[in-house]
Amino acid sequence: MKKKILLGLVALTPLLIRVSFGYTLEQSAWTKNRTVLMHLSLPVSGGPFQDGFGSLSESAEDALNIWNQYLVHMKFAVDRNSVLAPSNSDDNMSVQLASTVFGDTFGNRVLAVTLINSRGTITEQTDVVFNSAINFDSYRGPLQQQALDFHRIALHEFGHVVGLDHPDEATPKQNVAAIMNSIVSNIDSLQADDIAGAQSIYSSGPDFQNSNPAPNLVNISTRAFVGLGDSGLIGGFIIQGSQPATVILRAIGNSLQAAGISNTLNDPVLELRNASGGLIASSDDWIDGANGFDGSAIASYHLDPSNSRESALMATLNPGNYTAVVHSYDNGDGDLTGTALVELYDLHTNGGRAANISTRGQVQTGNNVMIGGFIVGGNQPKQVIARALGPSLAAAGVANSLSDPSLELRDASGNVVSSNDNWGDGPDAAAIQAKGFAPSRNLESALQVTLNPGNYTAIVRGVNSGTGVALVEIYDLSPPPN
Repeated sequence: MKKKILLGLVALTPLLIRVSFGYTLEQSAWTKNRTVLMHLSLPVSGGPFQDGFGSLSESAEDALNIWNQYLVHMKFAVDRNSVLAPSNSDDNMSVQLASTVFGDTFGNRVLAVTLINSRGTITEQTDVVFNSAINFDSYRGPLQQQALDFHRIALHEFGHVVGLDHPDEATPKQNVAAIMNSIVSNIDSLQADDIAGAQSIYSSGPDFQNSNPAPNLVNISTRAFVGLGDSGLIGGFIIQGSQPATVILRAIGNSLQAAGISNTLNDPVLELRNASGGLIASSDDWIDGANGFDGSAIASYHLDPSNSRESALMATLNPGNYTAVVHSYDNGDGDLTGTALVELYDLHTNGGRAANISTRGQVQTGNNVMIGGFIVGGNQPKQVIARALGPSLAAAGVANSLSDPSLELRDASGNVVSSNDNWGDGPDAAAIQAKGFAPSRNLESALQVTLNPGNYTAIVRGVNSGTGVALVEIYDLSPPPN
């Protein structure tokens, strides 16, 4: 892990400006088209400052947005008021005000430090720590004696996150006007040299892509606790029609903490298998790429996981049955369980479609119930059947199955659309049975509902706080493509 340090000296002598640019690059850069999510753990009060910002957090966010104006194939996103505890080893990008740099002293006159962790030439994680011993304000113009300008220091540190080094410390030394020089000065904005440096890294890259709109289920995800053996997370799906379908699969773990989910799966591994159980592709850490494509192919669809340690695959699949298996990478530390999210995105770039999604996982209590999310695309209502199975899994040899699952369907606002405990007692029982989707056990749950386009969640709980392995399923009842 490399440190980049900004010294708290004022440069009083005018800089000699060269005609050519003198920017200096780091030894690594982000995967092209990546959205780099910065988790701000900075004070949200303390202003107003001289430039009108109400807090250091607002000033930092503005500095990130300024860099965004000049970045094409990489962008910053902001997690305001992050609930994440900053760490230099979690593959999340944290920004904080602290008295030490993760336990190390700042050193004399050091205003801030950016730590960069890279995997070869690919940047994996960056963390920015501002020195809490400094009296900060946020302003423009010449440096003031009573307080240092946080905004220009943030611009400098976020330039290191972009991938720029100090031109005035290069060999040979570059005498240029730049916010990226190692000594804080009266320069309060990005200079032509800084912009040229960033654009030399990110001005080119793969074209950004968008999935095609379709009146289908366009995104399916399930969140559950990932245990060992049969308590892992297994997503099954069918490619329908006579043509292939292109999908992106993701396994999300550590970044769920930003949503307030505790005990997340630290390092998820994703496996894609065919109907016979044969391995088609696997991913551990999406930035490494796999199977002939790199992570930028996924990032080009704006589907790059925010954490470098999470997994993703892109595949074009022929009609048939498939499973996506999520488990932990074994780092030898015994940390092999936790809450994770398995996701399927149908890009609708081919004639086939992904449908009839099911996910098997561990149902616990509280935040560790099983939650299946899906999106109804298009502009017309769609009829779906949702099921929650438990007892029938025991007959299939799955140990510790959930003895009595209940099912609740909610819309994007959290309103209950429909619910069921014991499918035969529901008003849709006859219709579900007529369509051939009746569960084989009376204690299992099912419901049929017509949904308008939008986001929905199917929540599986154990009756009376029961726990165990369950299966949540979403069936698209519209005719498959030809």
